[in-house]
Amino acid sequence: MDIPLMRQNSGDRFDQTLADGQLQALIFDMDGVLCNTMPYHLQAWLDYSATIPALAGASRKQLEKMGGKRNQELLPELLGHPVAAADLQRWSSEKEAVYRSLIRDDIQWLPGLIPFLQQAQSVGLRLGLGTSACWENVDLLLSQDQLRDFFSAQVIETDVERGKPDPQCYLLVAERLGVVPEQCLVFEDAIAGVQAARDAAMRCWGVLTTHTADELQQAGAEYCIQDFTDPALEQLINS
Repeated sequence: MDIPLMRQNSGDRFDQTLADGQLQALIFDMDGVLCNTMPYHLQAWLDYSATIPALAGASRKQLEKMGGKRNQELLPELLGHPVAAADLQRWSSEKEAVYRSLIRDDIQWLPGLIPFLQQAQSVGLRLGLGTSACWENVDLLLSQDQLRDFFSAQVIETDVERGKPDPQCYLLVAERLGVVPEQCLVFEDAIAGVQAARDAAMRCWGVLTTHTADELQQAGAEYCIQDFTDPALEQLINS
């Protein structure tokens, strides 16, 4: 089904005229979008870095700004120097294991998520997942409530050579969905992810779990939602 894209103007209302193309697909980041996982990632980094002398200098303020990035890009930026491949792999693997131990029994979807996915599918929109997370983290979340069944295309950290804000992740999701980038709308909570979506020539709506609306809109988000109960989503689907 062809559904018009909607733009947000300065008055927070929508111009429902057709954009460059018809909306055919919705693409979702995972962390901070499907589930508010970012506090667990932050705590995992704080807990883990305290046990590794080379990481002990990482501050909460630094870590709070790292959302949306793969560990391969995050760690060198965090430390301010290149990191050996062996250390990157070990530190990433061990930190993600700490994260999974923290969230495993406390997975809570953003309000309205599953009804929105069901509604989007019912009108013929294709759904994709584009995340910087590792397979183990993706599998943990998508195995809950049969969430995996909603996404006909998935891209994770090992599927791309360059992480967000590079657009490669979202371009690959669109390719796997069989749609052109201009027909996609991305849901993102991270500045790097918003930049990746916009550089992929996709529309992007921000999800306010990690950054403020001003921060996400400055990065390129055209509209922001607290969660998937926002009335604007009903307008998006039914327009």
